[in-house]
Amino acid sequence: MRIAIIGSGLAAIATAKRLVTRGIKPVILDVGDELDSNRTSLAGRLAGKNPEHWHNNDRIALALNPTVHEGLSIPKKLLFGSGFFYGESNQHAPLKGNGPLPPFSYAKGGFSVGWGAAVLPPDPCDIKDWPITVANLADHFKFVLATLPLSADDDELSNRFPLYKEDYGALKLTTGNETILHDLRRSGLLRSDSCLFGQARLLVRTRDIEDKPGCKYCGYCMSGCVYDCIYKSLDDVNDLVSGGKIDYTGGVLVQRLEEKTDTVNISYVNGSGEQQMMPVDKVFLAAGAVNSTRIILKSKKLYDHKVRLPTRGGFIVPMLRAKYAPVDWPDVNTQPGLFLEYKVPGLSDHWVHTQLSTPNELIFEKLNIHNTSHGLMQKLKRRLLGHVVIAFGNLHSNHAFGYELALKQGSEGRQDILKYERESSIQSDRDIKRAIKHLLRVSWKFGCVPLTPIAQINTGSYHVGGTLPMKKNPKKETETDLLGRPLNMKNVHVVDSSVFPSLPGTTIGLLAMANADRIAAHVLLE
Repeated sequence: MRIAIIGSGLAAIATAKRLVTRGIKPVILDVGDELDSNRTSLAGRLAGKNPEHWHNNDRIALALNPTVHEGLSIPKKLLFGSGFFYGESNQHAPLKGNGPLPPFSYAKGGFSVGWGAAVLPPDPCDIKDWPITVANLADHFKFVLATLPLSADDDELSNRFPLYKEDYGALKLTTGNETILHDLRRSGLLRSDSCLFGQARLLVRTRDIEDKPGCKYCGYCMSGCVYDCIYKSLDDVNDLVSGGKIDYTGGVLVQRLEEKTDTVNISYVNGSGEQQMMPVDKVFLAAGAVNSTRIILKSKKLYDHKVRLPTRGGFIVPMLRAKYAPVDWPDVNTQPGLFLEYKVPGLSDHWVHTQLSTPNELIFEKLNIHNTSHGLMQKLKRRLLGHVVIAFGNLHSNHAFGYELALKQGSEGRQDILKYERESSIQSDRDIKRAIKHLLRVSWKFGCVPLTPIAQINTGSYHVGGTLPMKKNPKKETETDLLGRPLNMKNVHVVDSSVFPSLPGTTIGLLAMANADRIAAHVLLE
């Protein structure tokens, strides 16, 4: 049986791994953009040494991020100084609209090549509007996590967010994060059922496994891990290809799918710009919410059909602590150290997911602090940062703006254009400000005061989905059934976040993998 998976991100690799266990060798079709050779060489050179032996010029190149110096705006996460994994309009799949593009990726590994690897399963209250429950996904969380590294602790978070994995480790927290966690436990916040906290859960290798090193606490995690300790689906793609368990074809931009009686014809453009077609028995579509939507709209010839693309509301706010904690950088892991989950009375029953971090390399770069400098001003800045905590929050998609997508038919000889329009964020901004205001009431209990006047509302969320929502009984052309099949389609299964009826404020990467695994596990393979 010939099965194709379109895309190579988290949902795609979860699908592939499940299909392999079912005796299938799928082929992944992917655009497959990769990091440039110079930065790949830099990462390889640093990976061959322990951090204390890195040359200072290499450290500077590793952490290069011009967006850090763009005023008070939220810095853009880069990989070794590159933003190649952020998709741009393509001549074979053009996008046009107002404001920044909705987020999508053409990278081999999708957004996972540059993500922060934070994971947390949803609480039932956050997917009440879904046609499936957290219980339906429990075994799939376990299956997905079984082969992934996990840094976590069985702590207070487990009261509502199970670990779903027995073999896990825990990264060493910075001194600042340890003191915050200590104060959180003394605060009495757990007496309320609307607040939880604990060590951040991250898909990170905490110890050496065979020939793969554990975290070396180099201090540059937010710039990309040269030791590949932070999980990305690219690693599994390469391992499965080298093991002969899947095939991979890069340089492929899929445009539409045409179902015949028992086959699906995949129309795509290859790396040379030539139109080609591949017949397969089944397709698992995991191109990301924007491109999966484009493909389905084009396949169904749904021109001028408006589709909403929800996002998640977010914010970033620095907080000051009266207590001083020594700054350990650079000999630390700079990913988020703690998770704080809280509900805002009167807003909704959804969790606000907040990641707490002591200052990372991006903050040090913004303040022009370097590990080789020891002048008076450097010491004063470090002393100040010993009182600083960064809170990065996300809200449920019910409290966020979205985009409106519509496919416009191209004139003769021209490509169809995916038009996008960003919704007004007035109500979203109000909800986010309420969440920040409530954070002020919560955080003083563990000795922190948010600097709300300089809080930044995150208007560029990279968590999107919900364009092709799952329904028990789909009735609209852009609704899908419980196996991700769009209405009146038999052998096409959408498996990425496109099929989410809503987006929890908690992280969605693990949820996307578990739901993709659920679909791939239950599809009939004849």
